[in-house]
Amino acid sequence: MPMHSLAVYQLIALCDAAAHQAPILPFTVDQAHEVMRIHLDCRAKDCLRKAAARQVLVDSGRMVPSTSKPR
Repeated sequence: MPMHSLAVYQLIALCDAAAHQAPILPFTVDQAHEVMRIHLDCRAKDCLRKAAARQVLVDSGRMVPSTSKPR
């Protein structure tokens, strides 16, 4: 069964520790959405990349953080 190219990219990205580091430049809103999809299983408190993407989405009004669940 062939793997979807996005699934392969996600697997490679999540296996590389550098894939979880904060970005050098701030994400655009579109990039932040993509990072959130790729890092779906990461917790923002542990993954600086997801935390940066989350902050972009919060700042842009695209996401409202939960007050009852941990990040």
